[in-house]
Amino acid sequence: MKKLYAMIAGFLLFVIVVFGFDQYLDMQIMNNKGAVRNHRTYERFWSSETQKLVMDENTLPIFGSSELVSLEDYEENISSFLNSPDMNIVTIGGGYFQSLSHAMELGAISEEVESKKVALFLSPQWFEEMGVSKEAFPGRFGEENLLEFLANDRISDANKTYVLDRVLTLLEDSSIQRRRVERYKKAYENKISVDGIYMEVMHNYWKLRGKYSVCRQIDEMSQNVPEVDLKHMDFKEMLLVAEKQGKNNCTNNDFGIYDEYWDTYVEERYKAGEVKEKAEFYTDSIEYEDLRCFLQVAKELGIDVILVSIPVNEAWYIFQGMLCDKYYENIKMISKEYDNVVLVDMTKYADEKYFHKDVMHLGWKGWVRVNEALYKEFKKE
Repeated sequence: MKKLYAMIAGFLLFVIVVFGFDQYLDMQIMNNKGAVRNHRTYERFWSSETQKLVMDENTLPIFGSSELVSLEDYEENISSFLNSPDMNIVTIGGGYFQSLSHAMELGAISEEVESKKVALFLSPQWFEEMGVSKEAFPGRFGEENLLEFLANDRISDANKTYVLDRVLTLLEDSSIQRRRVERYKKAYENKISVDGIYMEVMHNYWKLRGKYSVCRQIDEMSQNVPEVDLKHMDFKEMLLVAEKQGKNNCTNNDFGIYDEYWDTYVEERYKAGEVKEKAEFYTDSIEYEDLRCFLQVAKELGIDVILVSIPVNEAWYIFQGMLCDKYYENIKMISKEYDNVVLVDMTKYADEKYFHKDVMHLGWKGWVRVNEALYKEFKKE
């Protein structure tokens, strides 16, 4: 009997310690809310519990990929523009974060999206035939987000099954992750089982580990994000400033590509000459179905999506023989399928110099135009 009491006491002590540690992590994140919200690392993206803690009624979550540049790139970072008393943002994504990852995270954090609005930045490069690659996906996959997504009762079985099957397909070459997800799927299909207990244990493990991973980085986080007055922002004046910045950074080519990128990645291809035969790109891709999944999940959750269609650097792409008109039209048509979607169509600026900084990523004028559009859509009643 004494052994039984000792075991029970030990278990209770363990629970108390874990609970106390969890509360300590929450306190650390809340005490550094602004810094955590603006610090851009995969650890934060993977920790849906952290995302929930740093959002408030004025937060717009922005999902995207490599255009969401690091905080150190001050002049270009979106956090440097959209941080005001009536609007702040939390950016989610880096290179190879695409619709599928974002659908899981949206389902995981939706409960705390008080504004009921999110933005999704679409990059044409996502829409290769196979969508996100099997090589890239395992390094962008957050298990906590998947488990929170599956636990969300407002998401349909159809969307949960779609996500599970896509994840398993994309983890074919990542055996350890795949085995865990196989057990999660079994548990989802039969909660009263050993796999159901396993999933519950792993769910709590990933939540605690996610917040701990973020807290370990707090000392590295910068809180020097300026607060701006978006209500009285002169975006026309900002465009003039952006024009000057673009000219200063793009001095060795006529495509509006900054000098170092041109020298490193583009000049040799330019010397090969223009490709005369033109063809449409990004027209057929499984990414379109992943995008529909994201939008459908948002609809089920009562979330409005500001869908930002970001074009490529048209002058360079045409020079390379690559046309994207059909892709742009596909995005317009998909956006019309959902009454919870507002399309912010930036494709009309595809040929505007300094809208991009290279061949695909937003540049000086691009960020000004996108930030103005996001603020207006966010504040629209």
